Amino acid sequence: MPHGTPATDDGIDAPPTGAERKPGSMTFVLVDAAALLTFVAVGLRSHRIGAVAEVAARNAIPLAVMWTVTSMVVGTYRRRDLASLAVTWVVAVPVALLARTWLVGSPSGDRIVVFVAVGLAFTALFLLIGRGLLGVAVRRAVSSGRRGSEAGAPDRGSPRSLDTG
Repeated sequence: MPHGTPATDDGIDAPPTGAERKPGSMTFVLVDAAALLTFVAVGLRSHRIGAVAEVAARNAIPLAVMWTVTSMVVGTYRRRDLASLAVTWVVAVPVALLARTWLVGSPSGDRIVVFVAVGLAFTALFLLIGRGLLGVAVRRAVSSGRRGSEAGAPDRGSPRSLDTG
């Protein structure tokens, strides 16, 4: 029996519980979307640009469109690995930021290079934070699922584990 696969009383491997399943593609899509929208929101706030829908849209839409197209071509959410995330990031973010610059008309000149570099750095930061938090959540869910499935073993984090009798 493979490590970590629970068995039924008759020795047949039981299907994985919810805590042992890996997150689906939609989970990764939502985590990455939240990270990219956080990047846009932080950028708007740091430049003291009001959260007017038009301003937010002209900053978010190029990023959303390029991210979606690139991730579909690369297979980012089929593969769900850091390599495909990195390829999507290195292609989609600069192209989206340049498209945004063309739409908005700023920055210009040498400032475009700084804008793209800062955009790459902060999108990477937010994407890695999101993926890291997802990884922690999955590990905790798997860990608590395994502890709870041990015969008669109380979950160490539950009030039941504090029972003395």
